[in-house]
Amino acid sequence: MLKYNIELAADDKKEVAVLDLVKFYDQYDKNFPDNKNGNLINKAMVLYESKISKENDAYQSFDKAFVKDKFQFKNPNALFTYFSLFKEKYNDKKNNISFDQLLGKYSEVLSVVEKNRKEFPEKEVEFNNAFLAINSLVKDDLSKEKVVAFAESNFASNKENIGWLESTANLLSQNAANSPIFGTVANQLHSINPTEKSAYHLGNFNLKTRNQGKAVDYFNQSASLSTDKLEKARTYYTLANILSATDKSKSKEALKLAIDNNPSNGEYYVFLSSLYSNAATECGTTSIEKKAIYQLAKTTINKAAQVEPKFKATADQFSKKLEAPTSQELSAIKKNGNKVVIGCWINETVQF
Repeated sequence: MLKYNIELAADDKKEVAVLDLVKFYDQYDKNFPDNKNGNLINKAMVLYESKISKENDAYQSFDKAFVKDKFQFKNPNALFTYFSLFKEKYNDKKNNISFDQLLGKYSEVLSVVEKNRKEFPEKEVEFNNAFLAINSLVKDDLSKEKVVAFAESNFASNKENIGWLESTANLLSQNAANSPIFGTVANQLHSINPTEKSAYHLGNFNLKTRNQGKAVDYFNQSASLSTDKLEKARTYYTLANILSATDKSKSKEALKLAIDNNPSNGEYYVFLSSLYSNAATECGTTSIEKKAIYQLAKTTINKAAQVEPKFKATADQFSKKLEAPTSQELSAIKKNGNKVVIGCWINETVQF
């Protein structure tokens, strides 16, 4: 009702309507101090959006909420607004906010994005957009050298602090994934709190430092630890990309697992189709076998178009390139039950 009053209020009455709502939030929290309504955040957003008070009033309410429980920021826009106000304070040198404090706040905010976009999948796109917007605010501040120095100088005093390790690992993964300190932080995190994310960080670190064997092991571990099917699929897709040049059989296996966990992603079928078509010469010993492999690739890419129509043009273009079996070849295929068995790493039976 009070929110509705703000919408209806004339310009000269809007401030009164806003302050009535602010008083309501304050009184409610006073009467019910253990409520989980996020009224400090609600109050901050009303103050910020109404522009009737100084931005510092909104910031103070945001900051109080963040200190109390940062994960109560379930509104991605509120989280972005809070960080943008903090960044403005950092930019104003008279506030004496250090670079380490900026990085600390940035890391904490990213940990909220990471946790809450999983907890509220219906808001994943909004949290992803907030993530991009938050990164854009600090992109000119986060040089690799500064991020590494921050992690190195604070690691010893935080090596048992899971929250710090998680947020700092996230920070390093974006800006310094091949630095030794990233491996140190990720290893420590994984040793005291092994999760799909800590394993993924170690996979990423080993990939960036050219230790593919370990990277594959950790990415597999990450996928196994994950309980989120979409996350599993993304990790298996990463594995498939890594393995495609060195072990096509395992790359195919990873793609199949990605599809099992997220059959609605057409990109996975497109990749699998290209894996097949690129192996026609490698795995096809006869003209029939080569055409069967292309047929398998066609069937696979058509599945991409079925689940995501945006891939239809790609599928149609691929089909136009195919050379159909000759009548003599079709006769030979028919004698074999209208199917061709492909060995090699493909190991599939193609039906005609």
